[in-house]
Amino acid sequence: MNIIYTVCNRINLAHALALADSVLLHQPDHTFYLCWVDTTPLELPAHIKLLTIEQANIPEWKRMEANYFNFELLTACRPWFALKLLQLHENCESLVFLAPTVWLIKPFQDVVNPDSDMHLTPNIRKPLSPSKLLDDKRILNIGMFHSGSWILKPGEKTGRMLNWWAERTIDRAAFDLCNGKNMDQLWLNYTLVWIPKTTQIAHAGWHYGLHSVLNNDLQIKNGAYLVEGQPLLSLDFAGLDYYDPVWSDHAALLSHNNAFQSLYTNYKSILSKYKKTLPAYTDNGYGKIPDIKKNRILRNNIAARLKSFTAFIDQF
Repeated sequence: MNIIYTVCNRINLAHALALADSVLLHQPDHTFYLCWVDTTPLELPAHIKLLTIEQANIPEWKRMEANYFNFELLTACRPWFALKLLQLHENCESLVFLAPTVWLIKPFQDVVNPDSDMHLTPNIRKPLSPSKLLDDKRILNIGMFHSGSWILKPGEKTGRMLNWWAERTIDRAAFDLCNGKNMDQLWLNYTLVWIPKTTQIAHAGWHYGLHSVLNNDLQIKNGAYLVEGQPLLSLDFAGLDYYDPVWSDHAALLSHNNAFQSLYTNYKSILSKYKKTLPAYTDNGYGKIPDIKKNRILRNNIAARLKSFTAFIDQF
């Protein structure tokens, strides 16, 4: 049995449904689980299995729910859902996590190394091209590997790593870069220590997103999408359609690649279909609600310019 799962709440439910349909189209041999961190009951299509946060039985759930913002809570639950899925399905041969903002374009068997116990997605595979929007230091701050996609082969070593990771998301999965925390993601840096047989996925067409724009050129040739000459397999639109604490500040990178921008326009039109089917919500769901203003990026840009101007004055 092969499982693909995602973790979502009401904010990114439409995205998770779009992902599920892309899995059905391109990886029909995989069972898809939608792991639900919200208070509203769901009715899902037959090809989507539901696993709720209550069913996950996280031992410190009440503490996590009280301390984390809703977007932090989602990422903190990812390894816990992995553990629960492996407990429910002892015959699982492969467990794949994909963030709800991921969208499959083609089957991804070409990235899988059958001899590996773990597959990770590097944020970058070479020094970043110069840019005012994103630099190597910021990648180091958020972690070497993108937590939006990984593949795990169940076993003793991967099980120990999952337990270790999950324990740390109880109280160390906040978005607090100044204090060395970046939700679930920084813990993936230790995977190579826990699991020697780890593959760092090098396929340029795997998990193309804002982290890829500066170094990997996405083009349309003869009607096919290619990244550095390799077929596009999957996209991640994190940071573009709703607030993402890591990637939303880099949304301007979208305009650096016309093909990526075109795909995102198409993706938004697909999302609109799913958004019409979403349930009505009567409460705020789980986790603290952050105060995210719609003009947040504009405000940040103005503040940065004012800071630069005052720094210039201070020099003289």
